Amino acid sequence: DLEHVLIGSFADAFTYILNLLRSDDESTAIPPVIFVLEEFDLLAQHPKQSLLYTLFDIAQSQQTPIAVLGVTARIDVLDLLEKRVKSRFSHRQIYVHNMASVEEFVQIAREALCIDSSTASEAFAQQFNKRIEDILTSSTVSQHIEDIFEFGKDVRMLLRAFTLAVSQISIENPLLNASTVESQFALANTSAKMKILSSISLLELCLIIAMRSLTQLDITKYNFEMVYDEYKTFMSRHMMAVSAGGAMKIYKKPVALKAFETLVELEIVRPALVSVGEGSSVYGRNDLLAGTAAGIRAPKEYRMVQLMLEPMQVVELVSGRVDIPAVIRRWAQQ
Repeated sequence: DLEHVLIGSFADAFTYILNLLRSDDESTAIPPVIFVLEEFDLLAQHPKQSLLYTLFDIAQSQQTPIAVLGVTARIDVLDLLEKRVKSRFSHRQIYVHNMASVEEFVQIAREALCIDSSTASEAFAQQFNKRIEDILTSSTVSQHIEDIFEFGKDVRMLLRAFTLAVSQISIENPLLNASTVESQFALANTSAKMKILSSISLLELCLIIAMRSLTQLDITKYNFEMVYDEYKTFMSRHMMAVSAGGAMKIYKKPVALKAFETLVELEIVRPALVSVGEGSSVYGRNDLLAGTAAGIRAPKEYRMVQLMLEPMQVVELVSGRVDIPAVIRRWAQQ
């Protein structure tokens, strides 16, 4: 209770708490305290690591019965510790493995959502749990859960998708709403990148499709000239189909280059890893200043780049637009 204590800073408050835990009298019983540090790697990345040093130092003393438990997803977190902090660390580590199957992942959601007869009548508990089972086994929700499992097995991300539906449970609507759960999963799977791309111009979209076409030819790095040639080749081949009514044309290279630079600014296209000498390489910046050798800057039309979208994301991007000519849509789906 720090209400009646004059505290000037966090360090003062922490010192006061530690003094309460210390005991110079062996006859005075002090309850053991366990400090659980979530995301331990963030504390290890602090420049001075003073908090970790203080806790580990006190844990080694006999005056204060404390234990420090750090939780992190990084297996290299010990390399982040300073020498003075590492010397006071007990080096006891417990590795917790993720779920091995999707069924175990679904079971976590099932145990978190289902209720038993101790919290409600048996009849209502059976009805409520049946609704939970129907939602978890539906094709839409099952696919979303599998996507989360494949992405990173993040239990928090899984349970977060049910938060809105659970919060809407009331006396009038005591059961979980399946449509709300599905909408939350769909919203969680919609990345900010895809939302930004939903409003790009048709030319910018064509350049993205051209880059995807080069990727399908096992060309992982390309420059603007290669992308524009791919775009021009396709448009020339299908010009009669796409220009019905005069709605489409082959844009000139300067116009296409401007659209290409817009994609770079949106970080949809990034400079590729460029070799600058034997055994060394460098990443270019988003302004495409990466050259082909150390100290040399190639013209921006020839600087190698990579598309930061998966092929299925390109297909999804095109399918979500209604203003795309049919031939461009078929090009994206090839």
